[in-house]
Amino acid sequence: MSAYFIFHARIHDQEKMEAYYDKAGATIKPFRHEILVIDDNTETVEGNKDFPRTVVIKFDSREEALAWYNSDAYREARPLRLAATEGYTVLVDGLE
Repeated sequence: MSAYFIFHARIHDQEKMEAYYDKAGATIKPFRHEILVIDDNTETVEGNKDFPRTVVIKFDSREEALAWYNSDAYREARPLRLAATEGYTVLVDGLE
């Protein structure tokens, strides 16, 4: 079953975010994935979270998604994203 990482964020340090892009891009290449969404114009239609950026990455499975997220390479890149943004991330399973 496919799984999706969904990132909702507001970037407050573009320089750190650029450093994150440089580092994180290479970390995901070994994993079966598809970047479905990168949007800086997210519109909240219900609820009270208002983060303008949404990123959705599809993986073949939850295990594959977590293998990337917990990989040594991504663990090294992740602090750059966390320092450059505020927001939240969820991992969800796709429908069978």
